[in-house]
Amino acid sequence: MKKTTQKIILFFTFCMVIFAVKAQTIYYEDFRYENESRGFTVQKVALGGQLEGELGKRVNDIVDAADSSPVFDENSRPAERTPQGTVRDQKTIAFNNTSGSPADTNHQIEAWALMTNQDLSNVNTPKVSFWTQQRYVVGGGASLTVWVSQNYTHGMAPNTATWINETGNIIGNIATSDVSDQVYVKGALDLSAYTSTSVTVAFKVITDATPYSAGISQHGTFYISDVKFEATPQDVANGDFSALNTSASGQTNIFNTPSASISDANFTNTSKWADVLAPGTSVPRLAKSLMPAEEGYKFEVSNVYNPIVVSEVRYILVNGTSNQGTSGEESKWKVQGSNDDSTWDNLSDPVGMFSTNSGAGTAYPIALTTTQAYRYYRFVLASPWTPIGAYTALQQIDFTVDDSVLSTQNNSVLSHGISVYPNPTSTVINITTANTNIKIKNVKLIDITGKVIYNKMDAQPIAVQNYAKGLYLLRIESHDGAVSTKKVLVN
Repeated sequence: MKKTTQKIILFFTFCMVIFAVKAQTIYYEDFRYENESRGFTVQKVALGGQLEGELGKRVNDIVDAADSSPVFDENSRPAERTPQGTVRDQKTIAFNNTSGSPADTNHQIEAWALMTNQDLSNVNTPKVSFWTQQRYVVGGGASLTVWVSQNYTHGMAPNTATWINETGNIIGNIATSDVSDQVYVKGALDLSAYTSTSVTVAFKVITDATPYSAGISQHGTFYISDVKFEATPQDVANGDFSALNTSASGQTNIFNTPSASISDANFTNTSKWADVLAPGTSVPRLAKSLMPAEEGYKFEVSNVYNPIVVSEVRYILVNGTSNQGTSGEESKWKVQGSNDDSTWDNLSDPVGMFSTNSGAGTAYPIALTTTQAYRYYRFVLASPWTPIGAYTALQQIDFTVDDSVLSTQNNSVLSHGISVYPNPTSTVINITTANTNIKIKNVKLIDITGKVIYNKMDAQPIAVQNYAKGLYLLRIESHDGAVSTKKVLVN
């Protein structure tokens, strides 16, 4: 293999690795059905004599390790579609642009595969990746391109919206006439420039009416497979969650819908899990039987966000005195944290729920002693307990995030060893280290809403000319786990 070709492959691989760093999937549908909520819709602007059913049909020839370059990792495809949450067979969208027996007609076609609209208004560094293949597309009379709109409505003709052709900005490849026949190629796009609540990514197929000639001019078929939307997780800003699962800075849906720590069978009224994080009087309560230790309420931080450090949990009761056992004993609860949903750390001492905390509607705090960030938190029984009825009397749980306790021993060294200048600035932020032992692992610039607008694995100067004027938080992390935060004013 020539050195030039090797360099191209290495560069492509490097780009794709960088593109995937810390990414979390936010949408990955199966294309099983053609409708807006299941991954895509199709618009057939011009058929040119082709059968309508040949454009945008679903087929089983999905990308796999055998027919892809670079090789597709079949373990990367989720068992359950995101966010559908069900197990389905993956499908491919196919646009067959020739017909006849044998194929002997090229059709003049315009057709679009329009992906489900994405809300990217609060998504950090959104990206979309896709796998495409051309089959027997020869002669340059057929093309597949990718477009993005922020005002398209599904069911309407594409020309009712404004579109930007992003094909030239693809990292990787998209299926092209005369190139890589019957081989899936991977492409990806950075969608950071799109901040609408309704962003549509679309694949457009155009073919002309040149006469069919086998091996010389044939429009063939385009396949589109495994379209995946991803984002770089955000840091949750320090402060309290409100009763609506909204942070102090306005970030929403910090936690996914809560669930039982062990089993739904230990609860009544299980349709009310979401209400644990919202004002109300009806949430799942322990059933009238012996409850095992560590049964209770489990919370998972959404993949949109990084793991969080919770410094305090507050619980609100409907009627604390109802929370008693068959022998009159109170239930005792504790808070736990985990990053694998398997091994749990105790983060508080056991707390009796009604001996001193029996007032309805009052938030009772539990201070946590931890310097670690967790993906999962649980509010659970500290020991087995049998309620006198179907009770926990729990109404609501709130949280406080405080990452200032992370690696506190090293934070002071990092803070005093870092210089950030000029500040205020209208051009660039420079970061230098006075201590040669300090190795910078990550630098993030965070706006007042808590959104990460800059995220790099080094301490290179940050150009801010195009950022809005205002106050920002610069978060610097070293390789030894220390974190320093500095306020920066862009003027």
